[in-house]
Amino acid sequence: MVQKINLTAQNQIFKSVDQDTPDEIDQSNEQNKTSFKAKFKGIFKSRKEKQVNQKYDDYAIYIKAFTKKFKKFKAVDNATIKVKKGTIHGFIGPNGSGKTTTIKCLISAMVPSSGELLIHGQNSGTVAAKKHVGYIPEAARFPRKISAYDYLVSMAQVSGVKAKEARSKAQQILMDLKLWDKRKVNPNNYSSGMKKKLLLAESLLNNPDVLILDEPAANLDPTARTELFNELKKLREQGKTVFISSHILSELQTLADEITILNYSKVVFQGTVNQTGQKYQINTTNNKKFLKLLLANKYHVEVDQEYLLVEVSQKVTTDLNIILALALKEKITITFLKPYILDLQEMYEKIVMANKPEQIEKPGKLRK
Repeated sequence: MVQKINLTAQNQIFKSVDQDTPDEIDQSNEQNKTSFKAKFKGIFKSRKEKQVNQKYDDYAIYIKAFTKKFKKFKAVDNATIKVKKGTIHGFIGPNGSGKTTTIKCLISAMVPSSGELLIHGQNSGTVAAKKHVGYIPEAARFPRKISAYDYLVSMAQVSGVKAKEARSKAQQILMDLKLWDKRKVNPNNYSSGMKKKLLLAESLLNNPDVLILDEPAANLDPTARTELFNELKKLREQGKTVFISSHILSELQTLADEITILNYSKVVFQGTVNQTGQKYQINTTNNKKFLKLLLANKYHVEVDQEYLLVEVSQKVTTDLNIILALALKEKITITFLKPYILDLQEMYEKIVMANKPEQIEKPGKLRK
């Protein structure tokens, strides 16, 4: 049995469900379009702003109260990091502490949950701020069928550089980094060290003021690491700022001017690396008595197993003469005296161990 459908009745049903007239529908669509346009403009308005925050313009990078969440998990929690212009700033911490997340938010590959990320006083997401930045990722990936020279020329043109200038820049940078002889080779056939050099070359195409490097020394042999770090020192001499994430603490000891340590998503230390001239190691025939003398003369002293660590003022010679006079007066012989240079590995281990989370996750629950 075939049932006949009453189209008239069906139309009446649809009409009763949706009473909007064609004019009302057109008006609603127009409002939606206007709303979408307003939201679209709002999203990209901050990207185009060129306003400079004068308060933080003295810093190459200023990250203030920065937090990044993934649902309820805080990858970075209320971090503040200050990077001075013309310095190499080391960014260290255990795996999973939030270093790469911070860098990705800084280069706008991720959106921060809250806080400010500024480059030369400008929002890091703006076009004006990005013009200051060159970025080197941890992993090196290149197209299969292209020479190193053509790759750099193409990347320069993508950045808006004209063809003639792009070729000139690619040649000059490859020569500076001693890669010109290998310019016709596909970068995938380069050694790990040469690949990192080519990434460095790519980051220098727009002549940036700030270089951001995420684990650039990973998988490099000692020779390649030394060559890479020597290039970074040359860039610092040119007035450029280098923000480098690395696990090679022994090399950061002599490379970096300042460091920031991130541990369990929080900044636990920020300061200078080499403190030569600020503290002195002293050992005497009577450390206990000499410690009392130094404290009585308002010197700040730390006690180690074998020596006293004495903090001196900027007038190093004057303070040392006073310290020697105190020892002479009390007939105490100074057996050891030398400037104290901070051991980065030792300091890192102490700080990380001292800043473990209060509650360790239960078995079966993995920390992201």
